[in-house]
Amino acid sequence: MVISELQAAEAHSILVIDDDEFLNELFCQFFHSKGFITDSAHSFCQAVDLLNSGLCADLILLDYQLGDGTGLELLAQLSDYLQERQTPVIMISGNEDPVFLEQCFASGVADYIIKPVNLSLLALKVSALIKSVSLQRLISLQNRELERFKQEAEREESIAKFTYEYLLRQNSQSIDGVSIWLKPSTSFSGDIALAKMSPSGDLYFLLADATGHGLSAAITVMPVVSIFNSMVSKGFHIQPIVTEINKKLIRDTPQDRFVAAVVIQLHQEQQEIEVWNGGMPTVYWVNDGKIIHAFKSQHMALGILEEDLFDANVVSCEITAHGHILAYSDGLIEETNAEGASFSSARVVEVIESRPDNLQQALAHALAAHTGREKYRDDVSICTLEPSLVLASCLQQLRDSLSQGCVQEDIGDFSWSVKISGKKIASCEIPPLCNKFLQYLEINQHLCQIVFLVVSEMISNAIDHGILKLESSLKETADGFTYYFRERERRLEQLTSTDTIELRLLWETNAQQPKLHISVQDSGAGYCYNERNSQENDGLSGRGLQLIRNLAQQVEVVAPGNLIRAVISPF
Repeated sequence: MVISELQAAEAHSILVIDDDEFLNELFCQFFHSKGFITDSAHSFCQAVDLLNSGLCADLILLDYQLGDGTGLELLAQLSDYLQERQTPVIMISGNEDPVFLEQCFASGVADYIIKPVNLSLLALKVSALIKSVSLQRLISLQNRELERFKQEAEREESIAKFTYEYLLRQNSQSIDGVSIWLKPSTSFSGDIALAKMSPSGDLYFLLADATGHGLSAAITVMPVVSIFNSMVSKGFHIQPIVTEINKKLIRDTPQDRFVAAVVIQLHQEQQEIEVWNGGMPTVYWVNDGKIIHAFKSQHMALGILEEDLFDANVVSCEITAHGHILAYSDGLIEETNAEGASFSSARVVEVIESRPDNLQQALAHALAAHTGREKYRDDVSICTLEPSLVLASCLQQLRDSLSQGCVQEDIGDFSWSVKISGKKIASCEIPPLCNKFLQYLEINQHLCQIVFLVVSEMISNAIDHGILKLESSLKETADGFTYYFRERERRLEQLTSTDTIELRLLWETNAQQPKLHISVQDSGAGYCYNERNSQENDGLSGRGLQLIRNLAQQVEVVAPGNLIRAVISPF
């Protein structure tokens, strides 16, 4: 490349330092004719003054012999300036001594021209240096920009990570018996695990694994967190929760993004477990090295199927044994060692059968031993739940919450009712609707929780024992428990418009003590009722009445048993 090819939109500047005025002028005209901006200095002192005054030169052409000093002395005095601005220097001299040349290059000279000067050679050297320095400056600028961008990205990532972790902390509770181990492959995890107690004291547990990993996966999973937290707080069942999450992901995320998830509900009163598994590895209930139950994935991951194709059915079984429930993401079983062999579900079973004291830690150690490393290619999650300890912890938290009491509500009289018939009875969640209505009126949280418990038990008994005519005694054995739920699903499918259930709320403030009247009536024939049953039986058709009595000030079962009334005083 010659000098003419270097001409660009931004002209480069050259400082010519030579005490020979004729040569100085010759060089300046030569460079000026090629499109450069030129400045000249005719002495050591003049050169120092020019450069110290703020002159910026892209290249310096320096004669060694100056009237008041040498070129090397000038280089020594201006070394900081030249280094800071990355300004190359071409030395001009008649001295060809190799030692002298070494001394020049050691002092920072970029190139050397022997007198008499060959302008063509000079043009080539200037061309090469200008190009080199331009590239170096561009690289330096880009490096500074990259560093700035990196710092900004790190700052934003730090803020995003704080927000992400804060939201997870806010939407999950610390409950005894729930142990969560997450190993993200990057700063953000596409795996999340949440545990939350419902208003009725049930435990809801969610383990979700979004497509990919890192920030994009974390963003995909955030709608899952907010919906899960909100709907559990309102007392919804697993089925409407996973249905709403699926709908949200279908509507608001790209088609290639989805979330595999397992949702578990441990029922406090019924002492049963329900599991929805969509695209996650098998969930195991283990005890003493044996697998009691395996909850395999029976559904597609969330965010794939449209609402009319989505299946929200759950698998249920009775909590009759000790042990742990184990749930994990596919990052555990798909992680490979140096030979490419995955950890596999078979190794998970081997660890289970080894009867470790701490199953979660044993699996984590086994994975590290298998891979030979601590950082994994995908997010890895290992979670355990101990049902007996979990339900005891939830029950204690529920009692502590209810024992705080309720303050009198400063609201006017109101009444609210909802009546549902036919197959809508199976899908409509009446207790959460009631809870949402009370929250809309800004009713005290503790009163809302008591009302939710009472209404939930009333509705549950009205449906199961009033409309469906199921006997609680069917669940006394393991086989009977399974039969009970299968029969329940079958009878729900046979509901007609003549099958109805109605909830009524009436708030009265005209008395000395405000009262909330709650009544639930179903279209069933009722059950054999007498005063002795109402006083001694510990449940409506087998269960529940005692709980209602403990929470309400007045309870009345109206013969023949398809209408129950309760009165709660909000103090």
